[in-house]
Amino acid sequence: MIEDFDTSVFWDGKKTLTHNKLINIIVGNRGGGKSYGCKKIVIDNFINKHEQFGYIRRYKDDSKDSTSEFFKDIKLEYPDYEFKVEGNKFYMRLSPENDKQKWCEDDIIGYSFILSTANNKKSIPYPFITTLIFDEFLLDDGFQRYVPDEPLKLLSLYETIARPSTPHPRVVLFMLANAISVTNPYFLFWDLKMPTKQDKNGKWIWKHPSRPILVEDVRNEQFIENKRNSEFGQLVEGTKYADYSIDNKFLLDDDTFIQKKSGNCTFYFTMIYKGMKFGCWKNATEGLLYVSNDVDNTFPLVYSLTTKDHRPNTMLINNHATRFRTFIQNYKLGNVRFENMTIKNMCYEILKMSSL
Repeated sequence: MIEDFDTSVFWDGKKTLTHNKLINIIVGNRGGGKSYGCKKIVIDNFINKHEQFGYIRRYKDDSKDSTSEFFKDIKLEYPDYEFKVEGNKFYMRLSPENDKQKWCEDDIIGYSFILSTANNKKSIPYPFITTLIFDEFLLDDGFQRYVPDEPLKLLSLYETIARPSTPHPRVVLFMLANAISVTNPYFLFWDLKMPTKQDKNGKWIWKHPSRPILVEDVRNEQFIENKRNSEFGQLVEGTKYADYSIDNKFLLDDDTFIQKKSGNCTFYFTMIYKGMKFGCWKNATEGLLYVSNDVDNTFPLVYSLTTKDHRPNTMLINNHATRFRTFIQNYKLGNVRFENMTIKNMCYEILKMSSL
């Protein structure tokens, strides 16, 4: 962190905490200070209350570099303290007069956790952890993959650390990511939405109607303007990457082919993918097929897209799946519409894995 940089343009997690939610999902511009803001929270908690934190990454390779460099960008804000990372432990202490003074257990501010191997830590207590940070919880369309049943694994790790229904203090979870895609395991698992209006603090926040979860869309206009006027902003101006990096638009999402079905549709078939049902509807007048969350449960033709989705009274996709093959052909011709972004992205996954 450059010493004279104005960090006031960064995301302020302490305002987010005023909403008192157990899980805080923070999605924002690259470089918008999401990780920085969480580091301030956990460092201040340690200084003022000697509370600890947990830092979660998906795989060991993710954790290696991010853990070793964890304090690099924020230590200048705490000139009276020194920091150290060793193994899976984070340390912090007031700078001692004697440089040879050894670090001790009381200097541990936090621990790192690897989600893919978290089951190995079920018997280890962490009685002083009150904050968890899951960094980069959304993946882009690259080589990495989500852990199978990832939301369940995260909940299992949370329960291991937080010990619900015991005297363990309340543990707040921050999940941080750049704007990649609204179609991801967590948004689907909890049926999450992106916010559409600001709260009294000027934050863009959506709260789940029945669960202690919020989703925040980080939009600091001064930060956006500063980034747009930088040399890098000029470099990417007018590109899709600028929409993502500067304006916080979801990188893998676009509105092409998203359209609500008309009233003149007839039901064509049901398909099941990742435990979710989608209805395919046909409009013969328009020459279009629509994919919707609306399903006619009385219609007998139900395709299961994977063996895991296969149940009695469903048909596993094969070369004889005539209507599904017609659906793919119409997709290639540009004759398929999707009622929302999640459906579109899920169908894109289906079409990529289909060999029909």
